[in-house]
Amino acid sequence: MKLFTIRKRPVITLIAGASLLALASCQSVKSPQFSASHDNFPTGVAPFDEYQAQVKQWIEAERYFVGENPAEEIAMNMPYECGISNSDTGVLLVHGLGDSPYFFHDVANALCKNGVRVRTILLPGHGTKPGDMLRVSYQQWQDETDFQLASFEKEVNTLYAGGFSTGANLVTVNAFDNDAIAGLLLFSPAYKARFFVSKLTPYVDSLFVWPNVEKEDNPSRYNSTAMPGFAAYQESVNALQARFKEQQLDVPVLMVVAEKDSVVDTHTVATQFHSKFTSSRKCLLWQGEQMPMLEGQAAVETSNLVLQAMQLPDKSISAASHMSVLFSESNPLYGTASDFRICDNGQSSEKEQRCIAGEEVWYGPWGYTDENHVYARLTYNPYFDELIENVLALTQEEKANHYCL
Repeated sequence: MKLFTIRKRPVITLIAGASLLALASCQSVKSPQFSASHDNFPTGVAPFDEYQAQVKQWIEAERYFVGENPAEEIAMNMPYECGISNSDTGVLLVHGLGDSPYFFHDVANALCKNGVRVRTILLPGHGTKPGDMLRVSYQQWQDETDFQLASFEKEVNTLYAGGFSTGANLVTVNAFDNDAIAGLLLFSPAYKARFFVSKLTPYVDSLFVWPNVEKEDNPSRYNSTAMPGFAAYQESVNALQARFKEQQLDVPVLMVVAEKDSVVDTHTVATQFHSKFTSSRKCLLWQGEQMPMLEGQAAVETSNLVLQAMQLPDKSISAASHMSVLFSESNPLYGTASDFRICDNGQSSEKEQRCIAGEEVWYGPWGYTDENHVYARLTYNPYFDELIENVLALTQEEKANHYCL
């Protein structure tokens, strides 16, 4: 069996010694995929089919292809929509740092089959090569998110906004000032990074351009990210937290969080779900074994909080990961039938090599390890069907009684 492996460490932990950073910067100069494109990414383009056409032209011209199927890579990174004949309910989805619209492949397809119109966008700097992250900014991402939501609002009767990781931050910020948002779908929302050093990124992005440089072998996302990308993420955190300090948000929300997420401070996310979202139509799907701590004590399973146990020995799963919440077991790239495997998972180099060699593995988030098992990243959600049921219950009135069950 052929195994594809990705070296992908949590982004913030790689802001390490100056010598490593300098070495990474030297590599970026020598490698064309670490240089920015000369032309600007298309932004503020409507209607959506024209936006798609311009983005496709951009990707075709600027992408550094990592595999042998350029057409497939272009399709994975393209903004797309499905369920176009459905004009009642629309959902716009925004991906995370270094990711692509492909991260919503399974969610979008499931919703469109159930009468929801779904549209995904590609944030500036994504979809081509890591070097295009050199010219990104938080405001650029927020402006594009705001523009695409405003455009989609004109085409549907009811609009929902969804986001993964950084994308969740962007749509939440929009919801503070956008009465058209009927609800939020938040997948691993990156409201606060797990690592304090992330707060420094806006101030060092011009000094240490490449905190991590990895082999690019994933067709759906970057493995390397330039410091301006990290800085843009942190500024999205700053913008969101500034709004939460000013006010609460009275909008229905569905939030999915992995307890052992190696990227996000899940305690902060759970606390803000509890205290900052005031709508009675809110639900937190908490994937883990222990309830989050709220107001100094462990939360209890209620009509607003569902515990989804992730220690699943029959599936060789120990815990959910940051990315696993989005994908079904049948996903062509990240599902159980795929030979794609992420072995660089915060374990010893000896165990990583055993994973690469094809040894039987267990699955979890980055950094999860034990003495008895070799680990690879968990890349799918064993509760995917329940996730879709909850999304439909939030977005479709006739299924409302099935929300947060």
